[in-house]
Amino acid sequence: MTVLNILLGTLLAGVLVRQLVILAAVVRSARFLRRPPAHDAGRRPEASAATAPTFFVVLPVLREATGIADTITHFEALVHGHTAQLIIVTTARETAEAHHHQAEADTIAAVERVAGGSKIVHLHYPEADGLKGDQLNFAARYCADILLGDVSAERAFLVCYDADSRPPLDSLDHFAQAAAHACSDRAGVFHQSSSFDLRVPGGAARPGLAARLVRGVGQGAALRANRFVLGFEIPRLVNRSAAVGRLKRALCSYVYAHVTGHGLCIRLSLLLELPFPARSPLEDMHYSFYLGSRNLPMVAVPSLDRAEVPGSTRTQLHQAARWFFGPARFRTYLRDPTTHPGWRARLMAASAFGSALEWLGCALAPPATALVLAVGSGPVRWIAAAVAVTYGAQLLYTDLAIGASARWATRLARLVTCPVATTLFGVGGFIGLARLLRGGSGVGKTERR
Repeated sequence: MTVLNILLGTLLAGVLVRQLVILAAVVRSARFLRRPPAHDAGRRPEASAATAPTFFVVLPVLREATGIADTITHFEALVHGHTAQLIIVTTARETAEAHHHQAEADTIAAVERVAGGSKIVHLHYPEADGLKGDQLNFAARYCADILLGDVSAERAFLVCYDADSRPPLDSLDHFAQAAAHACSDRAGVFHQSSSFDLRVPGGAARPGLAARLVRGVGQGAALRANRFVLGFEIPRLVNRSAAVGRLKRALCSYVYAHVTGHGLCIRLSLLLELPFPARSPLEDMHYSFYLGSRNLPMVAVPSLDRAEVPGSTRTQLHQAARWFFGPARFRTYLRDPTTHPGWRARLMAASAFGSALEWLGCALAPPATALVLAVGSGPVRWIAAAVAVTYGAQLLYTDLAIGASARWATRLARLVTCPVATTLFGVGGFIGLARLLRGGSGVGKTERR
């Protein structure tokens, strides 16, 4: 065996161990999501009027006129029966950027029309350079100053979703139960991860071959995102909770774990004291660094929001390039004066750097594994085959656990196209890296079409 084969075999063995760890994490996350609620189905956790939580469900929107009425209808059903208020936050940024998006309908006017005949609150963030986090901070201050009344900010919660979110209608029940169980350690952040799917408009004409290929890659992109949720996002949050042993919890508190800006429930008192970072392009990743540097609890709930992946490969690349700034801006997070200084923050920055490297590896791992399977020989080829089988098991288990229901032929197509979507995701990471090195900010928005 040549030195090259030994090095390649060692590298692949390391990759195989990593994939086995991820497979175990996927299985644990699926079990976590199947965990039965402590209260009977259809019944909310009992609470007195003095202890029942108050929810402010906030949707910051930008160029979301298409479909905003359906979004509001869904969230009105979600808050029904709870002590909850639905708040839509438009922004002056939409008006300032209107000349770049002349084909877009006016979201501000659309929300005004719907809000005029409903009980929702329409807020308008007045600064054109504000981003999503600024809209959320604006809503939090309005809730505290105007809507809170005699309710303590300790038992009020801001629940953040996006316009494309379609969380289950019992989502507030999950947050209420998690908040009730977290009273002992005063946890203030609760997170509902997402399952992703590719939403195809109903009644659409039968697509041609090219469109079917694009749609297939979109299905693979949804599966890739779902694998990340089960293999990385949920495990890192659970490993910071009382669900694991004290030693593991302590060690994992130095790992960069993040919450997302949709399916995020924050105690209002905490958010007023520690607001989202101003003018931050990926406020949720930045805010997660704040929380982690203080070792504050981030509690995962066993429920999934439903979000969508972009329908075109070009938009998927654009989205990946923007999202890459999330872990890749670790130096910015570390230098931020709001970050609690110390070894925890430094190790979290190193963890975020590792996440960025693994992201870039997505562009290389699938084609490299396929190449070794095609032209390799001996033990190297067998290890590559074991990597491929383990990765395939991750995808299959993920798809069975949270994937969109489908015929086996469709499910198989999703499994086959996922490595392609993963490679595109890694290429998007390299595009984001190039922009970051050129001084880019990561500010933008992934348009859904």
